[in-house]
Amino acid sequence: MKFTNAVRLGNNWLLKKLSNTPFWAVCEPFFWYVEYGSKKDKISVPEWFLTDMWSIPRLLWIFFDKTKYISFILHDYLCSNTKYNRKQADLILLEALRIEWASIIERTCIYIWVRIWAMFWIGKK
Repeated sequence: MKFTNAVRLGNNWLLKKLSNTPFWAVCEPFFWYVEYGSKKDKISVPEWFLTDMWSIPRLLWIFFDKTKYISFILHDYLCSNTKYNRKQADLILLEALRIEWASIIERTCIYIWVRIWAMFWIGKK
């Protein structure tokens, strides 16, 4: 997997926080090329896609910056359509975090959280 026209969120060009909501809007479309199993795909995240960045308990915000990685937007986008199932979206997130240089500890914690969320709160495997 690799991304092409997306850069680190620290540049702040990609997102706009929507006032009085938990949502952010993507201000410029971006895409990722994914090689997952036998699938080779270009995932295009459109302009004005709304994301909450990462649904994690507020307590974990101490340890993880929700706006640090573009991977969170990609994951929200994948979960909002039916091209990939939830487990595939979670595995793509894991690989995208690796591409964005997230540490192994960060990637593992984030992946475990999204799998727990999928299994217990939204009932998807």
